[in-house]
Amino acid sequence: MKEKSSKSALFLIFLTVFIDLVGFGLVIPILPTYARELQASESTVGWLIASYSIMQFLFTPFWGRLSDRVGRRPVLLLSLAASFFGYLIWGFAHSLVWLFVSRIVAGFGNANIAVAQAYISDVTTEENRAKGMGLVGAAFGLGFVLGPALGLGVCYLSNDLHTVGLVAAGFSLVDLILTAVLLPEPKDRGDFGKDRFGLSPEFIFKTLNSEKLRVSFLIFFVSTFAFANMESTLVLLTMKQFQWGPRENMWMFLYIGFWIIVVQGGLIRRLTKKNNEKGLISVGTLLTAIGLSIVAFSGNPTMLYVALGVLSIGSSINNPCNQSMISKLAEHQYVGGVLGLGQSLSTLGRILGPIVGCFLFEKVGSASPYYAGAAFMLLACFLSFSLPKLSQEN
Repeated sequence: MKEKSSKSALFLIFLTVFIDLVGFGLVIPILPTYARELQASESTVGWLIASYSIMQFLFTPFWGRLSDRVGRRPVLLLSLAASFFGYLIWGFAHSLVWLFVSRIVAGFGNANIAVAQAYISDVTTEENRAKGMGLVGAAFGLGFVLGPALGLGVCYLSNDLHTVGLVAAGFSLVDLILTAVLLPEPKDRGDFGKDRFGLSPEFIFKTLNSEKLRVSFLIFFVSTFAFANMESTLVLLTMKQFQWGPRENMWMFLYIGFWIIVVQGGLIRRLTKKNNEKGLISVGTLLTAIGLSIVAFSGNPTMLYVALGVLSIGSSINNPCNQSMISKLAEHQYVGGVLGLGQSLSTLGRILGPIVGCFLFEKVGSASPYYAGAAFMLLACFLSFSLPKLSQEN
């Protein structure tokens, strides 16, 4: 009975993260278009995209620790309510200031990923925990695919970009209601937030300087930075080169999400059966670098789609393999803290990527963010050769 209850709770938390990401996927492809309609410069678009990640960087530890003290369920409800209001503000925004407010509030609410992971940690055994955590990644991938697809439908039915924000708000409201009605508080609550985010400066410096971990951390940061650099400028590029609107860009993001699902939904498990993460990271970073380079000189949509396919496959191989390697190289009693630190570095990459990418796009040229990203990924590829080899026992 306990196992059945645990499976039910896992499904509900999967649904919570999935609906959250559908709302996120809905607005991301049209955000640059909306901002440009409100007279934002390319650099301002970068800050607008980064504002969401800045709030996640600041408040993910806050939500995680708060859930240790007051419970997972009430914190999830509070964060989902914030997400709802963030998207609702988008639906009624008529100025750049209010668009910024919308993304800041939504980022504050959607910093709840640590609470979802804490919930999984509470309701699973050690043997099943990795599988449970994998559900979060699957929810991310599915949400990223279906969000743009749904946004595409909204764009066909309505030319008003405000409508997309209202639909995203509707999804957050459904998520809030389902969580309030169906999701129980775990019977046993651990100290996930404390273990993962109660990190002393000594632990942070020691972990970042660890000979086993520092290369993996650097690859993690560089990879996230390069992908966020591309993601934030891609709509600006298609608007400028192909005069694409929200509908065409929705299809493009749906295509990216498709490759993420294909690779992370099954292929990656087969590839990592023999603990060959090191080789796969080299392949993944190289493919990402090649994809970014092709994007830089894509003169037609077909070439762009080829480039995005290569890039998406490479990124989908590299990221989970690098996270797996970090978890295996970390000392068992510190895995939570080490992964939390890695997540913080990833979020930092999501902050700096849009800011730097959009600045380069405006000041240097539309191809420059992709050449810069490709250079960083080549660096990550060279760094991967110095990664420690995992033993079969790990």
